[in-house]
Amino acid sequence: MSRNLLIFILILIIGTLLGVFIGKVILKIFPSDSMIREMLGLEIKPGLQPTTIDLGILEITLGAVVKLNITGVIGLIITVLIFRKLVL
Repeated sequence: MSRNLLIFILILIIGTLLGVFIGKVILKIFPSDSMIREMLGLEIKPGLQPTTIDLGILEITLGAVVKLNITGVIGLIITVLIFRKLVL
């Protein structure tokens, strides 16, 4: 794996986490009946819910869920643009 790809993945993760964090802070600031709070609070959770396979002596649980919200996606887009400007 090239060094740029590892940096890109790290930047994507950091940008998404920062976007989600900013979204959570904004949710605390706005009142509960605010339209902005409703928009930013909406989460989409695509993925595979945890499924358990019990083999008697071995039990395996598989699953992965990605939580996406508007601020996380905005953070992701901003970090991609920054990465392209700095590295590429």
